[in-house]
Amino acid sequence: MSKRLLLVLVVGSVVGVSVGHSVFAGVIHDENFDGDNGGYTVTDDGFPESPWQWDSGSGTWLTTGSENLGQPSHSRLTSPAVVITESGLLELTFLHRYSIEGDLWDGGAVFISVNGGEFNQLLTDAFSAGGYTGFGLIGNHDLNGDDGYNGDSPGYGDGTFITSVASLGTFSVGDTVAVQFLAAWDESVKGQEPNWQITAVTIAQVPEPSVLALAAIGGFGVGVLMLRRKSTRY
Repeated sequence: MSKRLLLVLVVGSVVGVSVGHSVFAGVIHDENFDGDNGGYTVTDDGFPESPWQWDSGSGTWLTTGSENLGQPSHSRLTSPAVVITESGLLELTFLHRYSIEGDLWDGGAVFISVNGGEFNQLLTDAFSAGGYTGFGLIGNHDLNGDDGYNGDSPGYGDGTFITSVASLGTFSVGDTVAVQFLAAWDESVKGQEPNWQITAVTIAQVPEPSVLALAAIGGFGVGVLMLRRKSTRY
């Protein structure tokens, strides 16, 4: 294989991958919380000491955690319902940092509600990046036995926000989706402050994998054909 052909192969592959999400994805919910709270709401149980709150100074939603209550406590941050405008796959992306009591005690997790139904937890396999870090949580709270965020996120001490990406599934036009971030604490001890902080949330419609594959293969095929035609002239 010539160097010229190898170059086309590499470029064709990169273009095929990058085109996937940046060109074809349709964003239907995009919130960075800089100007307001994004219409997100908070519900609590167990009287947490620091439920989710919007911080106008940092343009984030955050909780500093809960401890020393002698009972479990929970705080749930819920997005507005988003209407699906095109049938297909949905993907959730959010930027966050966390310091949640480690050794599988406390936890944070993401839930989804479809068409106003009950909230169900996104499982570990739904994440393609920045997924759960605690598996089989043991604290006395609603996430006991489930997976969730636990310990410190990478770069937490430097103020670094990580990117998490999860598939929400396939939906039809007119469906509605809401996401919820559950912070769950046991009776005592918590991580550093803030316990969990979210700076951006995006929900986007993404193309079927077959569409991306055809686009990438088609572009690659044209490149190889042109190169071969050129090579026959000399």
